[in-house]
Amino acid sequence: MSDAEQIEPWAVAVESDMPPLVLEQINEYAVTVTAGAELLVVTAGEQGPPGPQGNPGPAGGSALQKVAAVPLSGHRLVFSPDGVAVDYADCGALDSRSNTLGLTLGAADAGAPVNIQRSGEVMFEGWAWSSGPVFLGHAGQVTQSLPQDAAFSLVVGFAMNATTLFLDMGVAITLEA
Repeated sequence: MSDAEQIEPWAVAVESDMPPLVLEQINEYAVTVTAGAELLVVTAGEQGPPGPQGNPGPAGGSALQKVAAVPLSGHRLVFSPDGVAVDYADCGALDSRSNTLGLTLGAADAGAPVNIQRSGEVMFEGWAWSSGPVFLGHAGQVTQSLPQDAAFSLVVGFAMNATTLFLDMGVAITLEA
């Protein structure tokens, strides 16, 4: 044990053919353990670095993970032109009419994974909704007033209260000029 550094002097784990035995508070008490022929003493370990973010899984909704084609903000609607990367959806661009995927749950740099929620409740303290439908606006914005220059209308859900949106992606309707 001369090579190992013991992080916490009070925690020792003893492993043998029997189930592991953890000894605590050994600086206050003397403990005698009868061990088998082979005995491995393991010192306490440190917390490792965080792993990659897991797949999204909001309760009561559906979500997916895609790669950001451009830097993305949170709580914006995105579409996927190629089925892999996502960019902001826009009610003025017909190419995002049929493949608006959902709402980003957080910001992401270009090339990084981004979690996207397609249905279910999303809460955000920065919203101030009135009751009624919520639409896709310009540059991925969610809005309750469809812009006058919109090429299509897409209801993406409805306001449950001032800070909660229930996502329920509708069918886009092309508007006449």
